[in-house]
Amino acid sequence: MRVEIRSKRGNVAIGVLGVVYAISGFVLLGVHFIQTWGAASLTDRAIQILLIGVIALSIWFVQISARGLGVHLRRGARATSHA
Repeated sequence: MRVEIRSKRGNVAIGVLGVVYAISGFVLLGVHFIQTWGAASLTDRAIQILLIGVIALSIWFVQISARGLGVHLRRGARATSHA
């Protein structure tokens, strides 16, 4: 799915929201793992899956923002030389 946000403010806003969602998702998932360690029920597993979904969605927000702002996110740092 391709999402375009044409304003710079909109791209910055969605990027900031993505970062905030990612941080809060990681923290909540960590706290939830600690609190339910060894005694997690089916409901706890469902909550953990939903939190992982929130983290994935936040990464998608950051990618949309980076694409709209013209920032190139690379997975591996490749050094190319044109000799």
